[in-house]
Amino acid sequence: MFVGRTELLDLVDRLVAVPDAGSRPVLVVEGVGGSGRTALLGQVADTWHGRTPRVLVRPRLREHARAGDRAVRPVVAAVMLGLSEAVPYYRLSFERVLLAQIAIETDTTGLSPDDARARLRAADLAYRDRAALADLTRRLIGVAGDLVGGLAAPGAEIAQSAANQLADYVVGRLQRSRWLSRRVWSAEALDWFGHRGQGLGNDAELVRLELGAHAAGDDPVVRRGVDDLLVAALLADLRHSLAGMANRPANAVVLLDDGDTPSATAFVGAVLRVRRALAATRNSPDGRLPDPLTLVVTSGGALVAELTGALPAPAHAVEPALADLPDAGWWLRVTSADLTSDDVIQLARDRLWAAGPIAETIGLAVHWLTAGHPEATRAVLDRLHDEPALVHDVDRLLDGPGPGAGRLGDHLLGLFARGLSATMDDDATLREALVTLSAARHLAEAESLVALLPAPLGLESALFTSPTLWSPPDAPPDARRLHPLARYLGLRALAARRPEPEDARPDARRAGDGRRGPTWDEVVGVLASGPSAHPHHRLLLGDRRGVAGELLDLLPTLPTARWLELFDAVVATPDLRRRDFAEVCARGEGDTPAGHLFRLLGVVPVLEHDPRVSARERLAELKDLEEVDYRALAPKAQDPAAMIRRAVRRGGRRG
Repeated sequence: MFVGRTELLDLVDRLVAVPDAGSRPVLVVEGVGGSGRTALLGQVADTWHGRTPRVLVRPRLREHARAGDRAVRPVVAAVMLGLSEAVPYYRLSFERVLLAQIAIETDTTGLSPDDARARLRAADLAYRDRAALADLTRRLIGVAGDLVGGLAAPGAEIAQSAANQLADYVVGRLQRSRWLSRRVWSAEALDWFGHRGQGLGNDAELVRLELGAHAAGDDPVVRRGVDDLLVAALLADLRHSLAGMANRPANAVVLLDDGDTPSATAFVGAVLRVRRALAATRNSPDGRLPDPLTLVVTSGGALVAELTGALPAPAHAVEPALADLPDAGWWLRVTSADLTSDDVIQLARDRLWAAGPIAETIGLAVHWLTAGHPEATRAVLDRLHDEPALVHDVDRLLDGPGPGAGRLGDHLLGLFARGLSATMDDDATLREALVTLSAARHLAEAESLVALLPAPLGLESALFTSPTLWSPPDAPPDARRLHPLARYLGLRALAARRPEPEDARPDARRAGDGRRGPTWDEVVGVLASGPSAHPHHRLLLGDRRGVAGELLDLLPTLPTARWLELFDAVVATPDLRRRDFAEVCARGEGDTPAGHLFRLLGVVPVLEHDPRVSARERLAELKDLEEVDYRALAPKAQDPAAMIRRAVRRGGRRG
């Protein structure tokens, strides 16, 4: 789902448009799992289909099956194949990429230098034959075709007929005349390996031989050199193919999903290094040609962390403030936003309830629950399609069936776990660790819970380092908050945990059985005894009366604004173990300052932070109690007017 957020789509369109001079920055779109990053790329691919060469590449599909595959070669091959689609006026020829592939496939192990050169020349000669060249292209399709959106379903083989057609098309781009059908390789393309568009004076044949020798190596420095050469060949083919095209309206578009995979990260890093090298070379043969590529890549945040240091840090912008961007330099990092309440209301109107106030009621309730998380919003609206009344019964909604075989709440929490997983799986260990960390108000508190997590999860894991799970990304740890939906779902699961029986075996525990991991009291107990200990934690451990007494003593002595800040921090987390509405309202406490403050400590966390209560009647009751209690406490405050203003705010975010 990609709804609203037109600023981000507009930004991509501006990057695809041919610039007046120079190249466009690489665009990195960051978001938490389920944030709609993949849907964005799909929307862009659909928008530019038939208007400019574009390809959607999904490296994670390959790396799911081949854990640890760091080669950039499948990504380069996938980009070449995808950009070879027929688009009017665009004729892309990938001579340099295919010459590099010939060198990689030519085994010269154990040969003398002269014999190695002879074998490479023989291979070049053999691939002048159209059938042999088509067979080489089909092998590339086998290497990377399943990564290209549209060529095959995920995990499926490409139909032989489709592979043959694409191979013939790629070869046909090289053989533009009867003369070229007998002599495929241009001197310009062969010589390029010697200067690589940077004015170098290397032996072109020796460079290709070294490429073949090093392509399968594991040394990081050697591998990076191979990556840079392959990407430089790809960019050079694009530059030279389109150099003579007049009035080109749009760049070729490469959409890379997900950039946190090793091969995608290697590809992005190579693009940035090659572009910088070309720009730094005086009188660069390739640098004088326009750069016709727009690269958009999605990330959960690891990509920038991996590349920054070896490369300059990217410029940073936060959606929706994308209209007037600063000079982005070589790359631009955009933090994507969740849907607004208006977006969700419109989704309700479009999908289910076209007219009347029910669309607004359901849209606001769904936004309150999901905080606008795109994939969660879609899943909840799907669930409400047949039972819209569940919008006022969050327990039944989240405990009911979700996509697949599990519960909806587990599915939604799994979206965040998948965003942290190297294989995009709903990893049960990550999900249960998220449950434990949900008790923390911010990242600094979460770090104090690391000892409660199962091995091998530590402070270096994505649970703590993700700039999208904990936001805002550039804030200090005590100001970075877990995504609101992830926290609420985690707190629900934490409240459901039960102490392990003494004879329980660790290998007998199952995710979702209510017993996995440390309990609410165990987790909050660690926080209550740690460096960030706060009355907030004592309230979550059940000491409502003690906390009320402490706050009542402070009310006349603290400036009222500071007291209200303290109160808000105390009630920042709902105790989801407390399910009795009468207990929350505490009407029997009496008309005393202590009674009013005791009641506020139950009412405000529910009214401000617990989507379980959404029925109008109960919300109205809670708002009435809140107003009465704040007014009753006003005479004891240093600034009674501030308490009265708080009293009439009508239930905070649910007004």
